[in-house]
Amino acid sequence: MKVSRRNMIAAGLGATATAITARAASAQDGQVFTLRYQGSHPSNQAFTTVTGGGFRDLVETMSGGRIRFETYDAGAIVAVAGMVEAVDQGILDVGQSYGAFYTGDIPEADIEVGLPLAWENAWEAYDAYYNRGLRDVINEAYSSRFNVRHFPAIMALTYGVALRDRISSLSELAGKKIRAVGVYGDFVRKLGGVPVVIPGAELYTAMQLGTIDGVLYGAEAVAAANLQDFCNTMIYSPNWNTGAGHWIINGNTWNALPEDLQNVIEFAARYGNAAHTMNYAAEEARNMLVLEQAGMTMLRLSEEELASLRDAAQETWDDVAAKSDLAASAVEIVRKQQQDFRNL
Repeated sequence: MKVSRRNMIAAGLGATATAITARAASAQDGQVFTLRYQGSHPSNQAFTTVTGGGFRDLVETMSGGRIRFETYDAGAIVAVAGMVEAVDQGILDVGQSYGAFYTGDIPEADIEVGLPLAWENAWEAYDAYYNRGLRDVINEAYSSRFNVRHFPAIMALTYGVALRDRISSLSELAGKKIRAVGVYGDFVRKLGGVPVVIPGAELYTAMQLGTIDGVLYGAEAVAAANLQDFCNTMIYSPNWNTGAGHWIINGNTWNALPEDLQNVIEFAARYGNAAHTMNYAAEEARNMLVLEQAGMTMLRLSEEELASLRDAAQETWDDVAAKSDLAASAVEIVRKQQQDFRNL
């Protein structure tokens, strides 16, 4: 009987998950660990429901109920901007967030989230993190500054600029106020736009009032926030970034977990997240149709505009690499990956 490589991998992952679950469920002490968990995104967005919800469900199931989560919406315990410090201090046990909010303290977070035009597909982010050593670099960036352990939360964004105006070229971004955070604010500036930082919960009102002209966001997030009520164009090809958030866990909380439960979290963050990423991709595809049906123009750039976009991206990468030795190491990992796959 011929067994495909895909089926062998699926069988191997299933066996690993079964073994971990069995070890967790049969642990002698039976202690239940209740972890305070806060996310950073609105409760109806896929990063909260698909990525975060999928992770928690898998951990609770695989642990046999020995890990449980007290889950709080964005801002319920601490402001999103203070989540890393809150996990560091044990106010939260687990934070699910997006590194671009914390680049003032962790400059390497610019690479963590995905450099502009680096990862068009989720498998590229996975490859960089788990096959090329980026996970170790980013974990060091966080753990050397805060008492936390870092786990990448890869998404599958269709990421681009959604705009109020109906435009036909990249040059028309000049002077427009675009909500963009972290490295993407710098990228927007290089393209002639004016980056603005506004909390996600305030985007609908900001677009309604014309406080901003556009937002750098995933298609699913645009639709979840109903920004298609005001947006007429989305620059989406090439994909500006597939996206990676994170889970960070308080170091003392992590060390208090038995090894079998640590293994459950490791499995859920890596292999569970890989599965949830596919569901996230489906949500992005479905919501691209929602935006098109709402009348938004999906703008593909010309070859000349693509060259300008890539030049701005490479300048942004250089700026990020200059921020720290760790940042330089992380950027080099991504550069080497791009050379391997795209012969850049």
